[in-house]
Amino acid sequence: MVMVIKDMLRSASLCLPLEVGFSCKPHRAKAFRASFCDDWKVVRLALIHGAHIEAVGDVELNSEGYIDFEDCDGAVTNVPGILLTTSNGDCIPVWTCDPVKRCVGLAHAGWRGTLAGIAASLVRRMKEVYGCEPEDIVAHIGPGIGACCFEVGEDVAQSFLEKYPWAEEYCYAGRTGKPFLDLKGINAHILSFESVGEIEVSSRCTCCEEELFYSYRRSADTSRMLAYIGIKGLDLS
Repeated sequence: MVMVIKDMLRSASLCLPLEVGFSCKPHRAKAFRASFCDDWKVVRLALIHGAHIEAVGDVELNSEGYIDFEDCDGAVTNVPGILLTTSNGDCIPVWTCDPVKRCVGLAHAGWRGTLAGIAASLVRRMKEVYGCEPEDIVAHIGPGIGACCFEVGEDVAQSFLEKYPWAEEYCYAGRTGKPFLDLKGINAHILSFESVGEIEVSSRCTCCEEELFYSYRRSADTSRMLAYIGIKGLDLS
């Protein structure tokens, strides 16, 4: 099953032909990513849980048939035929699209990346490289671990509260007595601060929905889903 979410970036896709989605069981990210290689130049990101965003031009593939970046958790492109991909367990994927400037972005937001403000970095990179106006950008958050399942230590919760005082509304006293964080809500709030015009948030929780998703938090499963987005070329539309 592939969750090509019909409402995901719907208003943007009316103006810009997109390939966008999130794989579910039984697909595994590595094999599913490889299935795109015949038709796309596929970008792989190293996912170091930071906030660096790479701008991807029309570069040559490496010996493995991919475009690889070793030091980033997000990328943007305006080149048709390039597919941005991230492998996701419980971390939050953030997709962006500007149908006016005809560019897209994808970020992998775990708690460290969220704390570092990767969602803001994604929007700012689109502004810097392509001249995007934030109000023209459409963003979609999730699927990923929900506030229902994301128990964290007091130190992690405190780190968010120190950097983002408003994050108190996304930090809950959980059933175990430890704090639970709403990473999707925090990323949406960050995007709203960047004046993003349209923000959609998935209700899907990778930890809760065992029939659909792999989850390290739930079962120490190291399998991953694939998040992806690209602008279709003329031969793909």
